[in-house]
Amino acid sequence: MRRVDDAELPNAAVVSPRWVQWRRTIDIADYDARFERLAASGKDVHGEADLIESLHPTAVLDAGCGTGRIAIEIARRGIDVTGVDLDADMVAAAAAKAPAQPWIVDDLARMQLPRRFDLIAMPGNVMLFCQPLDRRLIVHNLGQHLLPGGLLVAGFSIERDGYSLAQWDAHCAASGLTLQARYATWNRDPFVEGGDYHVSIHRRTERFTVHDLVAEARGRLQRLTPAALHAAMRNGDQIAVVDTRQAIDLHALGSIPGSFHVPRTVLEWRLDPASGYSEPIAADPAQRIVLVCNDGYSSSLAAANLQRIGFPNATDLVGGFAAWRRAGLPIAPSA
Repeated sequence: MRRVDDAELPNAAVVSPRWVQWRRTIDIADYDARFERLAASGKDVHGEADLIESLHPTAVLDAGCGTGRIAIEIARRGIDVTGVDLDADMVAAAAAKAPAQPWIVDDLARMQLPRRFDLIAMPGNVMLFCQPLDRRLIVHNLGQHLLPGGLLVAGFSIERDGYSLAQWDAHCAASGLTLQARYATWNRDPFVEGGDYHVSIHRRTERFTVHDLVAEARGRLQRLTPAALHAAMRNGDQIAVVDTRQAIDLHALGSIPGSFHVPRTVLEWRLDPASGYSEPIAADPAQRIVLVCNDGYSSSLAAANLQRIGFPNATDLVGGFAAWRRAGLPIAPSA
């Protein structure tokens, strides 16, 4: 088995030191072959797909899909499934096996996918291998990618001195997810307190929430990724990049070169010519405007507002200024 050199792995700060330690011991081809050998020996290796299929989803997100074993099996059963993982090598292995399926390299804590799902599956020990400080963010972000009434189905080992089941339930509750069922295995063996593994099914509220408000706004937008915005600006496209962050954030972190600062609190007033206080950048209602906030949420709501008051080409930056920074793109120091 060929083990992975550290130079081949993403920075531990991006994933987690624990994940990097595990990946040093794994050869991706052998990792896949192990499950193939188990299947050939008569072992049932599709318990996860069996449980997921029994819940009758129409669109599934496999969060932490790895090399795609489960996502590919779910798709084989006629279910629309997308796989996402931060490990680009594992995603590449999945895509090589099933090139027609959608595979995404992204961070579960910060991704902003252009669609939502009625079931999100997290079958691996994702919550144990991620950064501890990202755990609540991951649960919250998965909740944002669920349709009203959608299900979050997760299974991972229970560690007495690590991430506890109580913490998982608390993070789910804080994100509007209610426990529906819990098992000891993917084969639905009864869960017993004190066990070392759980499979939990949480349901998102049917209530119209802030997540639905954001999704509704984004349904009107042609959002730009940091790479796409950077390319458009380098190409000389006529784009007004409007930074809506607070001044304190601009002073601390800088801004996108060539952007204009218009605080979110006065954005509509400063852009609508009918207000009497509009900026010259908004003189042409057909102007392509890209809004930038910290993380790409308030900017989506604001861009939808601008479209409503006559700026049809208003949109926003996926992931906000934080995503621009993570991409290593140019930053202008604050004046």
